[in-house]
Amino acid sequence: MQLMRKHWYQLGGIALLLLCGWLLLFRPQLGALRLMTILNLMALFTHQLEEYQFPGGAPMVINRVVYNEVKQPDRFPGNELSIMIVNVSAWVIYVVAIALPQVTWLGMGVMLFSLFQILGHCLEMNLKLKTWYNPGMATTLLLFLPLGWHYIAYVLAQHLLGPAGWLAAIFMLLACIVLTIILPVQGLKNRNTPYSIDSWQVRRFAQVTHWARMKR
Repeated sequence: MQLMRKHWYQLGGIALLLLCGWLLLFRPQLGALRLMTILNLMALFTHQLEEYQFPGGAPMVINRVVYNEVKQPDRFPGNELSIMIVNVSAWVIYVVAIALPQVTWLGMGVMLFSLFQILGHCLEMNLKLKTWYNPGMATTLLLFLPLGWHYIAYVLAQHLLGPAGWLAAIFMLLACIVLTIILPVQGLKNRNTPYSIDSWQVRRFAQVTHWARMKR
């Protein structure tokens, strides 16, 4: 468990490399929807690497910005264990979307969940931190945004979702938010947790926010 708790995002990076190799070497014949859901998972792995490795510091951003915690942002409400569960549980949902590409409302809900990152990374986090960049913003703009736009355009062009399907996709988005973000953090929050955020992440948060601070 400690290995997973400390290195889950690096394991995701390995999975990203394996998927890249598989696509480039074997060139599988994939339908458009399945290919886009695979690319969405690859974008998620890349996004998590930006948040937690290059440059890193995202755990502190979450506690300081999303939850407005100033007393113990290195351990509350999110901690190393709950943050690992938040991110790894997202892998499961993204893989299910790959396995069931014909369930368009499911794929659309997951794609909307990726696009949901825009609100946090491009608006809320920068406004509250008074920065022009935060960990995860680059991959949100360069990967999630164009991929999500293309997926939505394809679904609209092919008339793959009716009103009920769009409603189901929105409910899927909400389910992703509740199951992979709210429940793990709220269920495991503890000011005396033994799973405090790694000191490297704390230092990197300070370095990144100082570097990206808006000049007055």
